[in-house]
Amino acid sequence: MANIKLNKSTDIRLFIPVFLLQKLSKHRLTDGLYPVSLGITQANNHYKLQQENNHCHTLIYCLSGMGKLDYQGKERVIERGDLVIINPNTAFTFTLNKTDDTIKNHSKNEKQQASRDSKTTDNIVYWINFTGTLAKDFAERLLMKMDSGKAHVGVLKNIVSDFDHLLALGARGYTATNVIHAVHILQQALSFLALQLRLTMFNNSSSFDLEAVEALMRNSLHQELSLDTLAHYSQLSKFHFAKKFKELTDSSPIQHFINMKIQHACLQLDNSDITIKDIASDLGYSDPYYFSRLFKKLVGISPKQYRDSRHSSSVS
Repeated sequence: MANIKLNKSTDIRLFIPVFLLQKLSKHRLTDGLYPVSLGITQANNHYKLQQENNHCHTLIYCLSGMGKLDYQGKERVIERGDLVIINPNTAFTFTLNKTDDTIKNHSKNEKQQASRDSKTTDNIVYWINFTGTLAKDFAERLLMKMDSGKAHVGVLKNIVSDFDHLLALGARGYTATNVIHAVHILQQALSFLALQLRLTMFNNSSSFDLEAVEALMRNSLHQELSLDTLAHYSQLSKFHFAKKFKELTDSSPIQHFINMKIQHACLQLDNSDITIKDIASDLGYSDPYYFSRLFKKLVGISPKQYRDSRHSSSVS
């Protein structure tokens, strides 16, 4: 178990019992990702969390306040809305400022916001240690969109709700149903944070307007769009455009455009009696057989099978 030292704070902590950890590590519905320990700390004085010899991944989410993280020989400022992911077996020290110090360091607008939001009167931090066969994959999904394990995601009400639900596990009881539900709430929270990081990356990408590019694609479903055209529209080289697009969408620009076309074809097949040949033509495919092969490759069934299945209870 991780060696966690806390001081000068009001804490709600939950350490999953050893007998339950053993079950979680073996159950098919929970062995992929599960919490080992977690908590929330509310402090108006100096607060320190030290951790070493921890075989789990650690997530820290600062809901309010300000502090510093000593990690891998570097000291980093952690502020309201910041998220931190720390890899296993990596020592770190996280120290929150006194409330007075935090307010002093905030801008005028932040101080005004603090007076309107009672949650900013204290330092409030959530933390969780998690493990499992998929823990590394979940963590890497977050880390690939972070700056050395730190990123700003803002105050997210649903993440706070997920943490509170996890912390209530002890009070609800360690029944199989409760525990499995809690495990999947953790998966939901980490998945949502990965999505939020992508949106944050997109919003901070002032030189790249993804919404405008996708609007161009939607307005061009009837024709072909080349990578040259898309890159020129974004005023970037083909290399930088394709690289940036994939960072934000996990897909190449052309594949994303093709996916849009096939989604539109599905909509037409579901809601009209337009012939497959005409649907293909409307999407810029002069060869309906090529269109059908492409459709089957992406959807898994032919356009005709897809249309026929709309009145069927199952698709084989």
